Amino acid sequence: MRKAVRISKICGGFLVYWASDPKRFLPSLKRLLTSLYGGGITSLKQTIINILVGNIDNAEVWESYVSSQSKIIVRHVEEKLRKRESFPLISVIMPTYNTPREILMETLDSVVGQLYPHWELCVADDGSTKPHVREILEKYAALDSRIHLNFHSFNTGTSAASNRALAMAQGTYVALLDHDDKLEKQALFRISESVLEDEPDMIYSDEALISQDGRCVTSFTFRPAFSMEFLRSHPYIVHFVSFRTELLRELEGFNESLAISQDYDLILRVTEKARKIVHIPEVLYLWRQLPNSSGHKQYDQVMTVSTGVINNHLSRCGENAYAVPSKSFNFFETCYPLKKGLNVAIIIPTKNHHEILRVCIESIERTVVGVDYDIVVVDHESENEGSIEYFNSIRERHKIIEYKGEFNFSEINNFAVKQLHDGYSHYLFCNNDIEAIKEGWLVQMLELFQNEDVGIVGANLFYPDGKTYQHAGVCVGMSGPAEHFGKFVEKYLPGGSVNIGYNGNFIANHEVSAVTGACLLISGEAFDSVSGYDPSLAVGFGDVDLCLRVIDAGYRVVQCSRAALIHHESFTRGKSLGHDEHPQDTEFFKERWAKLLEVGDPYFNPNLNPDSTCWKVNNPLVFNKEIKRRIFSRTRTPVSENNGGQG
Repeated sequence: MRKAVRISKICGGFLVYWASDPKRFLPSLKRLLTSLYGGGITSLKQTIINILVGNIDNAEVWESYVSSQSKIIVRHVEEKLRKRESFPLISVIMPTYNTPREILMETLDSVVGQLYPHWELCVADDGSTKPHVREILEKYAALDSRIHLNFHSFNTGTSAASNRALAMAQGTYVALLDHDDKLEKQALFRISESVLEDEPDMIYSDEALISQDGRCVTSFTFRPAFSMEFLRSHPYIVHFVSFRTELLRELEGFNESLAISQDYDLILRVTEKARKIVHIPEVLYLWRQLPNSSGHKQYDQVMTVSTGVINNHLSRCGENAYAVPSKSFNFFETCYPLKKGLNVAIIIPTKNHHEILRVCIESIERTVVGVDYDIVVVDHESENEGSIEYFNSIRERHKIIEYKGEFNFSEINNFAVKQLHDGYSHYLFCNNDIEAIKEGWLVQMLELFQNEDVGIVGANLFYPDGKTYQHAGVCVGMSGPAEHFGKFVEKYLPGGSVNIGYNGNFIANHEVSAVTGACLLISGEAFDSVSGYDPSLAVGFGDVDLCLRVIDAGYRVVQCSRAALIHHESFTRGKSLGHDEHPQDTEFFKERWAKLLEVGDPYFNPNLNPDSTCWKVNNPLVFNKEIKRRIFSRTRTPVSENNGGQG
């Protein structure tokens, strides 16, 4: 029944889409048919979503990129290699098993055609029964001495075959390639650049998904800088991945007891030991989408095995935590039971507007369970009689603090903290127009602080309709100095399914550079370490500035996507109508964080449109000769000086 309703909604959506502009009919129909025949049902579903939400045609964007940039890429790489003095050997390891003839040849051609010549391909065939596999492999190996082969008499599984390929590797770094995918011609060159300049333990890139026939790109995966919390929620790092060979062997390679999720397990084990992880924000890998992909065919098994993989990782890390499957495929909820003795001061500045404040306070009282807390109302010279009466009515169960003077958001919050005793472990800075929806949101936010390096946690916020995102984290440099991720994006897709956001950003916890001060939970230690808000920022960007300074102090900022509240937005101070209401704050923020604004927010991929809050792909997609790699390091560098995320 539900499926029929979803189908009817999708059909209705297309009728509206075509009726609004009949010229759309033939192009969109062509996109649908191309997607269906090239990539099957999975590709068709994604194309339907892209059309109805107004996304660009990824195939056209990619074709334009390839045709306009191909010669530039070749010239650039050749020129750079002529100036090189060092050429690290990169070992590409690839297990094979009954790979279709044409697909195997395309994969091999993508390696042989690399612009960087200092590679070796280590192929471990896992007992293929189709004779053409050995025939093709031996033919290529006879033509190129850089190709090394190992044939096994029977099938042992991907993990064991990958380990046999790893045993052949002589390079200082190894890179993983599936037997049915393809590398972009500059892929190994980009890996070699990072090897020489960054000395990383792990490297990963962006990728494009291609149709089964390999003719068109169906979607892109543009990733953020390394995010540990995101990785514990979703295997967001897939292709192209390279590791320091010595580290991989120290970890004894792939876990041969795993028939699925072995890559996820390996990446988690590497991140536990890695001192430096580099993200290359460029498409280096083409991932072929096959209808018989084992992942989606073995849905329940993948979820069960991956949950176990995360729990083993948490155990090795000594975390008092556990993972459970979420409602969406390949997404998980990592839970951190609360320590004893936590006490939260919920600080709510207000001036008049007791009606909306009442909604805020009553919603908190109704939904906060299992946590000791005090509500602290900071009254900024309210003169409305109804507000004064309301304050008097709640004095017995909540704290009321009087603040006098000009409005200064930063100063008001600092003042409130100074009036409180030292018994609070955390402060929740909360706008008076926030409305809590469901029980448990504060516990879900607090859980993330059980990792002592987490300093600030934010929540998903919705507009009053409860269906439109207002905040899913803050991107520094988006639409000016900073803007909210996900703003104005619908919670549900055409057809009624939940919108998981770009790469799952709406449903998976993940690191961000900042969160809004409308609902910002901070540990007392992190707050004290930076002396709170900076009063130099009276109205705008005080919250973003606080987050960035907390990161510089050695903490992480995490967006808790499991916590969701309503934000009625700017009741007390009025609502901006598009002009800058705080130009002095804007200029101060831009000057203080000029370096970060120049290199870009590490959690926003430069291949996405910085003027879009919904992760739209740049059109045209531009090839950059010099890539600004994002470097995550266990040895911290201030966020104002690097582009690699939080250590």
